[in-house]
Amino acid sequence: MKKSIKVVGVISSARYDGNTATLVREALKGAAEEGADVTEIFLPKKKIEFCTGCSSCLSRGKCIFDDDFEEVRNLLYEADGIIWGSPTYELAPNAIMKNLFDRLGLFERYTSSLGGKYALGISTCGGMGARKVAKDLADISCSSLFDRGYRSGSLGVSIGSKEISKETKTLEKARQLGRKITADINSGNKYPMQNLFGRLVNSILKNTYRSVIIKFKEDRMKAVYVNLSQRGRI
Repeated sequence: MKKSIKVVGVISSARYDGNTATLVREALKGAAEEGADVTEIFLPKKKIEFCTGCSSCLSRGKCIFDDDFEEVRNLLYEADGIIWGSPTYELAPNAIMKNLFDRLGLFERYTSSLGGKYALGISTCGGMGARKVAKDLADISCSSLFDRGYRSGSLGVSIGSKEISKETKTLEKARQLGRKITADINSGNKYPMQNLFGRLVNSILKNTYRSVIIKFKEDRMKAVYVNLSQRGRI
């Protein structure tokens, strides 16, 4: 059992009190009830520039932009569990969340720095697609290359024009998920049957990636190599 557990909720709702934001906060309450130290990140309040694809993060270990991204990334890296919350826009997360994923980018792909963590995905929509988006969010780190993450669950809700704050059963589902992710972290639940295909693909690709990282460890992959070496992954 872990002595201390950190769970971070990442909210990309355009409205501070939006439906998805409300559910993420309920999940954080559930995590707190189980003893977790919880932190909320409300992305619309953060200044996060658009990724330019320069790939300098692979050599430098940090982005060229001086904005709020490093603060957010550090909170994610320090967390044991992450609750991803985005409304569904056209069967996908909204642009605010997509931009964060772009900035995490190749550095996260090569280092698997979100691997080993537990995740929940939460999404709401007025029409359809919220369940898919919620599951996709929860799966973000489940196929990490060098260190797989774990999906504790997801909650996608088609709410229509209703206010989620009045849907007591749905609020309780979110709170139960918060309790569950904390319990998973405590027990170290490894979900052995989760994402078998993705893990198979990664096992095939891993040696190729490792060779590229080692080949360029003194220049364009320097920060990636240092990160993996310090964590005993290469």
